[in-house]
Amino acid sequence: MQPPFQLHSPAEEVRFMRQVLGIDRNDALLDRVIDNFNVLQARSAMLLSLVTLCLTISGFSGHRIAASGPLPAVLLSVGLTLVVLSAVLLMLGPMQLRWATRRRCGDSLDELLEALIHLRNARTRRYHIAVVILILGLSAYVAAVVMSIVPGGGA
Repeated sequence: MQPPFQLHSPAEEVRFMRQVLGIDRNDALLDRVIDNFNVLQARSAMLLSLVTLCLTISGFSGHRIAASGPLPAVLLSVGLTLVVLSAVLLMLGPMQLRWATRRRCGDSLDELLEALIHLRNARTRRYHIAVVILILGLSAYVAAVVMSIVPGGGA
């Protein structure tokens, strides 16, 4: 089954913004693309808040969860490792601080926009990978917590 839509290449996306959306001012085009980075930054910051919360709770109760049995200890370790890996991917991807206007990508604004869209797409892929890893990590973490509170769950 074919998806109901096809993704634009960076060059097609620039043409789409100019022709279909009717954005003809250079500053508006650049602002549109830069706003995409702002969205990625905000969403990544929210995920980092979840990571911080998970690590903070583990600092207070992790030793009790791990002491409840070998399986909760392994699940806790795996969960925390995946959560930290997710944070690393976020820091190396969407959270990188690089100024859009500092890049030299040819002589035209369209070439710069295409390069920025390509970068945005790469960071978005890293964001999605980090989300999946975070979900897996939090799932293992929650399983460890549940097993530690269920009678006989950690044996």
